[in-house]
Amino acid sequence: MKSLKKLFVMSAAFLGLALTACGGNNNNNSEPEPEDENVVNVFVLSGQSNMEGNTSFKNGNTDLIANAFTKLGYDDPQVCYDGIPEVKTSLYCAGYGQLNHNNLTKNSSVNATNTENQIQGKFVDTKVGLGLNANRMGPELGCAYGLRDHASAEKPIYFIKMASGGSGFEQSGTQYNWPVFNESGEMPEINMYSTFCKPFIDNNLQILKDEGLKPVIRGWLWHQGESDSATEKIQKYAKRLGDMVAQFRSDYEEYAYGQDKDNIAFVDGMIYQGSGTQWGAQTSKDMNNVKQGFADSADNNYIVDIYGNDEPIAANELKPGNPGGDSMHYNCESSFRLGLGYAKVILDNNLLGE
Repeated sequence: MKSLKKLFVMSAAFLGLALTACGGNNNNNSEPEPEDENVVNVFVLSGQSNMEGNTSFKNGNTDLIANAFTKLGYDDPQVCYDGIPEVKTSLYCAGYGQLNHNNLTKNSSVNATNTENQIQGKFVDTKVGLGLNANRMGPELGCAYGLRDHASAEKPIYFIKMASGGSGFEQSGTQYNWPVFNESGEMPEINMYSTFCKPFIDNNLQILKDEGLKPVIRGWLWHQGESDSATEKIQKYAKRLGDMVAQFRSDYEEYAYGQDKDNIAFVDGMIYQGSGTQWGAQTSKDMNNVKQGFADSADNNYIVDIYGNDEPIAANELKPGNPGGDSMHYNCESSFRLGLGYAKVILDNNLLGE
């Protein structure tokens, strides 16, 4: 039976930001698990530009992270520059027009933590610069900050991040869409998931296994939808997303807790639905309604609801624009808070198996 929606307020330090973790708990996630010192928790992060990371963390001499921390009531912004050793991230991302399936190992347009063999992957302490380029950040930073007390430098949580700005399920002029299955249920040979995301995930899982670790994929964190925010695309979105999530769970069943694919959580994030965006306020709201419906459709689907049960959070909702963003991308404080929202969903729903 589905659990009721849980509206949570992320403490006074978050300035009253309400985020909703929706979807039911998978009972297997709520049971204590036997300890195995070699088991490590893994989350995959994917989507388009607001997941890829198009947010500046400095503006000239202004430290936007420090300013955001002051507003949030935190006093340790330097950790975002030094790195969060309790959560390690391996990165491969670029705009879909900059990707090249014939050159996966070395592409000047790709920002990757492994500079010599980009698709191979390399885990580093999570910090600023793991976005579109070394001057950008995404929600991985806030998520790592929110989870840091639930891991250690000796046994960190691992993020595998492959995201691509501008990517969608239906983009004209590019073959690098997230996969849209045909009527026979077949996946196209070249697409964002099977050509870039899956090989990168596989390589990083192998890195962990080569270190003698036993990676368990706890969830797929997703933020995408702006490129599909048109009426005719929204009507198809839930099925397309569902097909891809089902494929992901099937592909990584052996890495799920208990080798049960349904134990891999899917955590979506709502897109901004205010005015002034390229995709429009109403279509963004329609897209968020579809996303909410998908989160409600299965026990281990969740969503970060930045509008608090469809009620706008006055002056505190996540916003694009300055300082640090633009008309399509979250500002520095909002990008960090979005990451905190993912962390809150993970913790509230016991997705770490604690």
